[in-house]
Amino acid sequence: MPSNAGAQPPPSSILTVCTGNICRSPLAEQLIRARLAKAGIGNFSVASAGLHAAAGAPMEPLPADLSREYGGNPDGSVGEQITDESVAAANLVLTMTRKQRDELVKRFPGAAQRTFTMAEFVRAAQTLPVTTSQPAAPSWAAVTGSGADSAVARLVRRTAAVRSAAVLVVADDIPDPINATEAVHREVGHRIAGYCDDVVAILGKHL
Repeated sequence: MPSNAGAQPPPSSILTVCTGNICRSPLAEQLIRARLAKAGIGNFSVASAGLHAAAGAPMEPLPADLSREYGGNPDGSVGEQITDESVAAANLVLTMTRKQRDELVKRFPGAAQRTFTMAEFVRAAQTLPVTTSQPAAPSWAAVTGSGADSAVARLVRRTAAVRSAAVLVVADDIPDPINATEAVHREVGHRIAGYCDDVVAILGKHL
């Protein structure tokens, strides 16, 4: 019988979520993926989905152009509807707004401790000291889905514990730029790119 000793664990998964999955969340997905690769942080899977997705529709042209400008690859990106399976597989779920976070958690209660707005996750995780990771408590495994004892799951657990440190205001939500001007798209893209830089820096610091 072949030994599993030394086998690489399954990839940790990040799921970015917005409403239609043709502007904000695919941009975040693509930029996180590109920044993980640039930072040499491997064994990650990054996906995106929409709470009310324009399923099968291509990514909007302006966000796709911004993805390329910021180093992402939007080729082949189409809207995907969020599913039980995609949420269950994710170690970390990042939404664009508090309303999306709250809707997601209402629909998928088991994801409550893994779901943050991008601003919330960054702000809370940046307060964490670097520490030696400890195995997750068994109770954590019951609410976090697959990979509950991974380093990423432990980081997310620690971040959830200090969630209250991320005091959020309306301005922290990333607005929907659909049908807006190029200037609005660029402002949204700039904010998403900044949060993606922060997310990957946090992962690099703690993993």
